[in-house]
Amino acid sequence: MPVHVATAALLGIDAFPVELEVDLARQGLPSFAMVGLAEGAVRESKERVLAALKNSGFKLPAARITVNLAPADMRKEGSAYDLPLAAALLAAAGILPPEGASGLFLAGELSLSGELKPVPGILSMAVRAREMGSRGILVPRDNAREAAVVRDLPVYGLTTLREAVEFLSGQTPLSPEP
Repeated sequence: MPVHVATAALLGIDAFPVELEVDLARQGLPSFAMVGLAEGAVRESKERVLAALKNSGFKLPAARITVNLAPADMRKEGSAYDLPLAAALLAAAGILPPEGASGLFLAGELSLSGELKPVPGILSMAVRAREMGSRGILVPRDNAREAAVVRDLPVYGLTTLREAVEFLSGQTPLSPEP
């Protein structure tokens, strides 16, 4: 069953919602396919995310992985999809509860070691998250202050993938940025 995580893409200075879906099928040969008009850095996120997962101590099962970035007719660019992709993969593999990211927006680049790196356009993404009624947004710590400008949206600044997983699984509560 596919797992869904909410994120956003930039079109100029505006953000539009993107639903990142992951289906992990244990039948067939292991593979990884990304669809939905993913451009350069987005396609490269596969390598960053898989390395970050491994180096953070997570092991995905051998599977046929399909990632869909919807809507498919809008071009997606940049590295902000790393964190939502990692969360969706972990949920699809049963490592995170599927409802862990429900109602949240996620955005952030991952280093190969699992550190979260800031991404451009986080203010626009936070505005879009609030407009859509999100219960919060998870962002790299270095983006948290910018996102916290948006009122009535809890902003959670994180430093590592492991910290995000602990929060999304309910192991470690976090307070939103002031």
